[in-house]
Order: sequence, then structure tokens, then C-alpha cells
Amino acid sequence: MRNFLVSFLLSFLLLVWLVAPASGSEKSTLRYKVTWLGIPAGKIKFVVEKEGSLIKLYAKSKTIGMARLVYPFKSEWTTWIDEDGYPVKSRIWFKKRGKEVLKEYIFDQKKGEVIRLQKGHRKVYKLSHFPVYDELSAFYATMKLVLKKPGEEHLFWVFAHKKANQALLRYLKDETIRTSCGPLEAQKLQVEFGFESELIKRSKEAYLWKIRDLIVKSQGDLAIGHVTGTLTNLDCKEVKP
Repeated sequence: MRNFLVSFLLSFLLLVWLVAPASGSEKSTLRYKVTWLGIPAGKIKFVVEKEGSLIKLYAKSKTIGMARLVYPFKSEWTTWIDEDGYPVKSRIWFKKRGKEVLKEYIFDQKKGEVIRLQKGHRKVYKLSHFPVYDELSAFYATMKLVLKKPGEEHLFWVFAHKKANQALLRYLKDETIRTSCGPLEAQKLQVEFGFESELIKRSKEAYLWKIRDLIVKSQGDLAIGHVTGTLTNLDCKEVKP
């Protein structure tokens, strides 16, 4: 049961980090429902907004229903990115089973350093490769990435678990999927994580279905079934031909 809960939580968190829109307005909000085997399991809210010279990315997630009873969990992840899309600072808070954890990071992209602030302690990490994304800004960047044909790949360098790691995005194929706006053709993407998450010490892969600059569906496989995130406030005018 413990392994299943870890797998569920990992996939749930991955869905949070994979919903970022390529925002061209001052503020945009996406809302997702998360299900496991068709059973409501969680909610995700993702906000992108301008804050001074930076862009603020904010993701909030929580388990609901039976999933909350089995594994009560909440998280809030905020990352501020510069004009090139790289993180300047981030704040990660989560609460599981009544225990709260807060981590803050400052990114010095020119020096190749990441500073972690936690419980009054300061730790500096020297990077083997830079500049780097954090997990939230990396997947915001994927939404801006233009992939023209199946087979194309793009490699991201991501800071996680105290070092720079690789994450590979692959355009698999075009696929027609059901949405709240009816059947629509989407790009099916695969993301391979070659690193351990900041929140869950386990690697995983996930699948995304992208229409224009929106992720309308995301999926993470589990030992039993899979967990799926579906965009609930899809604007049909934006995605229909």
C-alpha cells in the first residue's frame, strides 16, 4: 500500500508540473481535475501572471475524496522566472499527513549556483551544467516549445535533488482525443525524467496531449491503472480549427 501511495502522489505531482500554459496575457488560470480509474482523486490550479519584470508561476494541488482519506496532501509551488524563462527563485511548500515542509531556492544562473534556504539554514549547490530550469519552469518552457513533426525531441536541464539533471521531451504522434469541446486532434508527447523529484524520490515518465499551447490531458501510469489530469476550463474558441 505504501508503494502505491508513493506512485500515486508522484504522478499527481507530475500532473501539477505539466499543466503550464504559454501565457501571452497578464494573467491566465488553468484548472484540472485528477482521476484515478475514473474516481475523482484531486484538483489542480495553475496561474501564470506578470510580476514586475518577472513572470510568476503558481501551482496549487490537493487530494480529494477517498484519495484524501488515504493520503491527505496539499502543495503550493511558486517559481519566478526571468525574460529567458529561467528561474530566479522558487518557493515549495507541501503538507502530507499533517507534516509541513517549506523550501526556498535562489538561482544564480551566471555563476551556476543554487542556494537553498530551509529552517534558517543556507546551502549552496554548484552545478555541473547551467543555466537550469526548476521542475515548474521546465514544463512551462515545454508549452512554448514548437514541435513540428513526430519523432522530434528536446532536452531540458533541470535542477532537482541537489544537482542538474536531464529531462527528455519526445513528440510521439498525433492523436484524436475526447475533450469538453468534442473530439480534437492533439500532439501526444512523452516526458522521461532522468532524475528524482524534489518532493518524491523516484523517477517516472508521463504523457501529455497538447493542442496549440495548452495541455488538455496528462497521464501518469501506476502499478494499478493510471492517474489522469483533464483541463476543465478549456476555451473551445481557442482550440477548435
